[in-house]
Order: sequence, then structure tokens, then C-alpha cells
Amino acid sequence: MKQIAFSFIIFSIFFINACSAQKQPGKPYKIVRGDTIIQKDSIEYYEVDIIARQKNYMDMLIGNWIIDTMHRQARIKGEPLAGIFLNFKTDSSFNGNAGCNNISGKYILKGTSIKLSNIISTKMACDKLEQETALLKLLEETVSAYTVDKSKLLLRDGSTNIIFHASRK
Repeated sequence: MKQIAFSFIIFSIFFINACSAQKQPGKPYKIVRGDTIIQKDSIEYYEVDIIARQKNYMDMLIGNWIIDTMHRQARIKGEPLAGIFLNFKTDSSFNGNAGCNNISGKYILKGTSIKLSNIISTKMACDKLEQETALLKLLEETVSAYTVDKSKLLLRDGSTNIIFHASRK
């Protein structure tokens, strides 16, 4: 029994040592199939850090968009909007009108992700104030992705539910 335990400990030490061997980053190492080293049967792997950049669609997003529908919750019929627009600029800022008040703020794009922040608005009162408050809250807290083409913009939440439908002005 002691011999089996001793053998197991020795085997474990060799196994851990073999698994923890350091590979040189950027240096190739080969995995060879078969019993002989033949170049066509071996595969070279390189361990390097790859920096990937996501494509963003800023050039398609820039411009004026009329928001015509708002979905306050997923799977609920959209609420029609009138007189609401956003103007996205090349300097990562936007402005527009939320129904009663003018708004402005900043946006950040990463691929098809968008974050609207620092939204400020004028403080005029009107009969659409509740709808405007909901719109501003959704823009700043819920919208996190977008889909855009030449004539249509969809602002989405993290679960890809459509929050706003907009068309090019």
C-alpha cells in the first residue's frame, strides 16, 4: 500500500511538472502526429496576443434621426412619438429634441454597442413631460446597442430588444 501511495506521489509530481512547463510567447511549438516527425504531419502553433478591432458604423450613424416609436418594455406594443429627433455628430456628441425640451449629451461607440451619457435638457413644462422623462431615462440607462442602415436606426437594450425606431431625417 505504501508503495502504491509513493508511486502515485512521484507520478503526480512528474505530471504537474510537465503541465506547468513554460512556453516561450511568440515561439512556435509543434504537435506531431504519428510515430515519426514529418513536416506535413506536424502543426505549428504560435502563442501571440492578437489585438482585434470591432468595426463601428459611425459614418452611417452621423446625422439627423426622427424617433417615431418607443418601447418602454419588451414585448409591448410601441408607443408612437412625434416631433422627437436626435442629431449624432462626429465629435461623439449628440443633440436633439425630446418632445418638449432640447437635449444634448455624449455617446461612445464600440462595434455595435452604444452608450449615451451626460444627457442634459432644458426645463420647459408641457403636456408630454411624462413621456419625455421616460424617453430620457431609456436613452441613458437602457439603450446599449444599435443597428443602422442608410434609412433606419434601431436603438436596443442588452437583450437586443428594440427600444426606439428611428428614420433618417
